[in-house]
Amino acid sequence: MIDLLTIETAHHMGTALIEQYKFRYRQFVLREKWDVPNYNGMEYDQFDTPAAVYLVWRDDRGAVRGLVRLLPTTQPYMIESLWPELIPDTGAPRSNSVWENTRFAVDRDLPPAVRKQVTVELIVASMEFALQQDVRSFLIVSPRAILERTLPRAGLQPEVQKSTLLPSGHAVSSAYVNVSIDRLMAVRHKAGLQRPVLRNHPREHQHAA
Repeated sequence: MIDLLTIETAHHMGTALIEQYKFRYRQFVLREKWDVPNYNGMEYDQFDTPAAVYLVWRDDRGAVRGLVRLLPTTQPYMIESLWPELIPDTGAPRSNSVWENTRFAVDRDLPPAVRKQVTVELIVASMEFALQQDVRSFLIVSPRAILERTLPRAGLQPEVQKSTLLPSGHAVSSAYVNVSIDRLMAVRHKAGLQRPVLRNHPREHQHAA
């Protein structure tokens, strides 16, 4: 199962909020060598605001081993603020129906079969969240390998927008991933998932961006 975590529900989920910052540090600072803010073994940026939604997969000890961060485009978000070269030709979206999907990561130290399962569950959970919130598409920034292989293997066809080379040397592209109930059912079927994977806390705040 994938847990939905916000600043408003974090007190119901133990150390999950801290653990996702620690996971991001291990993933993006130590492994990927990103030059991003960090402190005391935790990675964060200016978009970790009360508007941020985190979908997390945790192991038996409660450590986050898979993550995606979702941001409403009605609030400041990464592409609009930091990467103007990745803004689609149609302009930077600012709509309740479009959210930014970033910080997607799965721990490479997990066994390959588990890593594959966590990856597809994070994709499905993102779509489940979107349909709950009437989100019609995600704007993502991702390495081309994910856009060209990982998402198509899951049953999705991202609409690539712009590409750039990060200072770290990583080539990334922006893309739209459209969401619908038909696409969700197709991805679930392809992954062999029979039921929802997103676990919402009963007191979860309903984000009305």
